[in-house]
Amino acid sequence: MTAYVSPEAASRLVTELRANLQGMPDGRRVLFEALIRATKPVDDLTISEWSDRFRKVSAESGSPWPGDFRTERTPYLREPQDCLHPDHPARRVTARWSAQLGKSTAIENWFCYVVDRAPGTMMIVMPTLDEAVKFNRVKLQPTIDATPKVRHKVRALNSRDEAASTAAFKRFGGGWCQIVNAGSSKGLQMVSIKYLAMDEVTGYPRDVDGRGSPRDQARARQKAYGDFAKEWQGSTPGIVGACAVSEDFEAGDRRHFYVPCPHCGAYQALEFENMRGPEGDNPAHFVCVSCLGRIVDGHKVDLLPAGVWIARRVAEDEETVPIVIKPDDLDRWRAAPCEGRCRDWQPSYHLWSAYAPRERFGAIWQRWSEAQGNTTKMMVFYQQDLALPYDPSGVAVEHEKLMAALQSYPARRIPRQAAVVVSAADVQGYGIKWAAFAIGPGGRRWLIDREIFVGDPSASDDPWIALADALQRRYPAENGIERGIDLSGVDSGYATNRVYLFCASRPGCLALDGRKSLNDPRHPWLGTGKKVTAKGYRGNIVGKTVLYPVGNYDVKCEVVAAMANLVQGPDAAGQWPRNVYYLTSELCDADMALELTAERLVDVAEEARSANAKARNFVAPTDRREWRKIAGRANDWFDVSVYAFAIGWQLTNRWTPARWETELADVHGVEAPADLFSRPSPVERQDTSRRANDRSGKSLREIAKEKWKRT
Repeated sequence: MTAYVSPEAASRLVTELRANLQGMPDGRRVLFEALIRATKPVDDLTISEWSDRFRKVSAESGSPWPGDFRTERTPYLREPQDCLHPDHPARRVTARWSAQLGKSTAIENWFCYVVDRAPGTMMIVMPTLDEAVKFNRVKLQPTIDATPKVRHKVRALNSRDEAASTAAFKRFGGGWCQIVNAGSSKGLQMVSIKYLAMDEVTGYPRDVDGRGSPRDQARARQKAYGDFAKEWQGSTPGIVGACAVSEDFEAGDRRHFYVPCPHCGAYQALEFENMRGPEGDNPAHFVCVSCLGRIVDGHKVDLLPAGVWIARRVAEDEETVPIVIKPDDLDRWRAAPCEGRCRDWQPSYHLWSAYAPRERFGAIWQRWSEAQGNTTKMMVFYQQDLALPYDPSGVAVEHEKLMAALQSYPARRIPRQAAVVVSAADVQGYGIKWAAFAIGPGGRRWLIDREIFVGDPSASDDPWIALADALQRRYPAENGIERGIDLSGVDSGYATNRVYLFCASRPGCLALDGRKSLNDPRHPWLGTGKKVTAKGYRGNIVGKTVLYPVGNYDVKCEVVAAMANLVQGPDAAGQWPRNVYYLTSELCDADMALELTAERLVDVAEEARSANAKARNFVAPTDRREWRKIAGRANDWFDVSVYAFAIGWQLTNRWTPARWETELADVHGVEAPADLFSRPSPVERQDTSRRANDRSGKSLREIAKEKWKRT
C-alpha cells in the first residue's frame, strides 16, 4: 500500500534537504551537463592525427623520442598508416622498408586507434615465438601502459581471469587482438579477424604444419569481412625471386618518397646510385639529378617534412613517371592511394635507410664499402639498408678459385668450433656419394669426411652396406672422445624404394626429396614430411618411413654464398664472415670442386629479354630465377652439400648463442671460446662428437632416434 504525501509535506522535505545538503550541486545542472558531454560529436581523426594527439611513447620501448608521439619526426609514415583508417578505400598496405624506419610503429599506432575509435578483431603475426613475445614486452604493452587513452580500455593482464588480457591476447570493448607467431598454425586457425598486421614476412616459414604459407593462412581469417578487412604488411626484403614482400610491392602502385632538392627545388627520390662517398673535406652526400648540387645530412631536417609519396606504376598506355619532377608539375603526378590513376592497385611503399631521420649518409657508405668482396655483408646491405631483394645470381664461384681457397685442417676430426655432425648421400646409377659435415655457430660448416660407394643402388646391396657402415663412423673431438653422426639424409630421386627401405629401419636417417620447383611457397629448407611405404620384392609393404621435402632454391643460394665466402677469405683482421663452407685439401680434389660449382642461378626469361631490346635492361625483383646445371658437368657433390646444409639447419636453426656455448663445451670437454662467433680461422685441432642434448642427459642422437620413431 503506497503512502500518500501531500504537496505541502513534499515541499517541506525538499526545503529541509536543501538546508542540510547545501554543498551539493544542483541535480538538473549535473544531469544536463553530462548529457552535453555525452552528445558532443567525436572528432573524425586520421590515424596520424589520433597518434599525435593521444599516443605516448614509453621509454621502455627503446625509442629515442619517449613521451608524446609526433608523426612529423618520421613524416613518411603519415600516408601509409592513414591508409589503415576504416574509411580509407585501401584494402592492403605493403611497406618494403629497410630496418628501423617505423614498420612496427605503424602497427602500434593502428592498434591504439582500433582500441579507441574502431573496435574489432585484430591479429598481429610475428616471424617467431621469440619475436612475438618481444614485440609484446618491448613495444605493445609499454605503449598500452603509457597511453591513457587506451590504457583503461584494454583489460589488465591477469592469468587467472579468463576475461582479462594476456601477453598474447589483448581484450578491449568491442574486440580483441591476438599476437601469434608464423611458425605455428594453431594461432592462425578458427578465428575471424577484421584487421591483420604482419611484420617481417620474409622471416616467415614457407610452410607451417603442412597447411601452406602462414601469410595465406592469416589472410584466410579475413574472408568474413570481405572489403571491410584491412591488412598491413611491413618487412625488409629477402632473396630475388623468392621475396614475398617484393612480390606484393610490385603488385601494388609502387610508391617512392620524393623530396625537394635544397638547391633547385626539383623533387626526386634519393637513390643509392646517386650517392657519393667522402671526397676531401666533403662528407658522403647525394647528387641532385637536376642541378648536380650536393644533398648532405643536414638537409634532411627540411627535406623529409616536404617529401611526398609518388606512385611510379602506370597503365600501359600512360606516360612513365619521371625520375625528377619540377615543383610546378608535382600535382600532376601526385595520386592518392586507390584513387585517380592508382585506383586499380593497392598502395605499396618502398623506403630505405637514407630516409631515416638519424641515419648518417656516411654510415651507409661505410657499410657499403665494408661489404665489398663479402657476400654475406653485401646481402645484409641490400636487404637491411637498400630495402632491395638480394640477387645471388651474381655470385659465381669458379672451381679454380675454390681449389686455391682450400684449407689445411685435418680430415675426419671435429673442428674446435663445431658441435654438430650431419651426413648426406646422393644416390646415382653408378653408386652413392656420401659426405659428413661438422657444423658450428654463425653458419659455418666443415667437410670432414666423404666416400663414393660404387655399385648400382637399384640392383646391388654393396653400396647400401657400405653406406650403413659409414653412418656408424665415429670422429674424435678435442677431448679425445669419439663421437658419431647426429642426423643423416639420403636423396630418394633414384632407387626410391631402396632408399625407403634403407631409411625405414634407421630413425636417424631421413629420406629426402629435393624440390626443384621455383619459388614454391610450400617448401622451407626442410619441410613437413609425409609417410611413405617401402615395398618388398613381391610388392608387399615391408616398412614405413617419412619423406622430407628440401627447398632447393634457398639452400642452394646458401651453399653458393658459403663457398663464395670461403674464396674471399677472412678480412684484414683475420675474421671470417658468417656462413662459410670450409673445404680441406685432404678431401676436396679437382673433380669435387668441379661438381660443387656445377650450377648457376639464372633468369628463366633471360632468352626472351635478350631477344627483346626494350626489355633487355629490365629485371623485375619478382622475375623467376632457377638453378641450372652447367652442360656436361655433374653436380652430385653440390647436391650432397645442399642436403647436408638442410639437415644441419633442421637441427640447429633455433639454437641460441648460449645453447651453442653449452654444446661446444660438452662436445669438446673444454670451456667454449670467448670469441665464439668470430673465430679467425677454421682451427688446426678438430674433432667430431655426440654431445648431451638436454637436461635428461640423453645424447642428441638418442633424442633424434626417439623423435623419428614417434614420427
